[in-house]
Amino acid sequence: MIRQGLLICLTFIPFISLFFVVPTIEIENSMAIVHTIGLIVILSGINVWLAMMCAWWLLWTDSKWKHVIEWLVFLPLFIPMLATLFGLYLILAEVGLIGTYVGVTLALLVVTIPYSIRLAYNGMAVIGRPLLEQARILPSRRRVIYVLYPLFSRLMRTIALFTTVILLSQFALIQLIGAGLIPTVTTELYQSYAGNNRGLALSNTWMLILFPVLLYFLLSGWDRYMVRMLKGRLQ
Repeated sequence: MIRQGLLICLTFIPFISLFFVVPTIEIENSMAIVHTIGLIVILSGINVWLAMMCAWWLLWTDSKWKHVIEWLVFLPLFIPMLATLFGLYLILAEVGLIGTYVGVTLALLVVTIPYSIRLAYNGMAVIGRPLLEQARILPSRRRVIYVLYPLFSRLMRTIALFTTVILLSQFALIQLIGAGLIPTVTTELYQSYAGNNRGLALSNTWMLILFPVLLYFLLSGWDRYMVRMLKGRLQ
């Protein structure tokens, strides 16, 4: 019981101070919210698609290069973020994508996709090849809709949420690659702290919490709706 209590305290201590002050809706830059929502939608969709495709290939391929490719895909997980950040900056600067929405999106994708692939690969490995082999006899469309989606819907939701949390945690990357021209809720939060604007900082902090919570409930509702619809079609 003591260990459980300690775990709960460590989990919720960072959020206790948020309830000491009444939050106010204080937004200095509405485009920051627009950019944040756009990046969440785009990155979550791309991460789910690429991660599932790559994990499926790694699970089924018999190529002799499988272990080399797997090592290269997961290598960024073991490289400090700062090294990746400056490497990305040099590459994107050469092609003129610094300070653009596309450049920020690509940089965030490079940072998040290794984690997404690892989550997808582990999820498929847990289910195992014997069960998935039965689905391979179906046409690709029916295989995805009636087998793979019901099996991996929670995994896809986890990838989307994990991507969102990483995105909302990236201040240095967005500030450097975006050159200060692509504001997000995260960059506005740091600026409000630097300016000692406590009300704006509290408002932005609550928005950082609100985005993944709303996404979780939206995706959960969508999953329940899709499962009911698919069950109705199969009856």
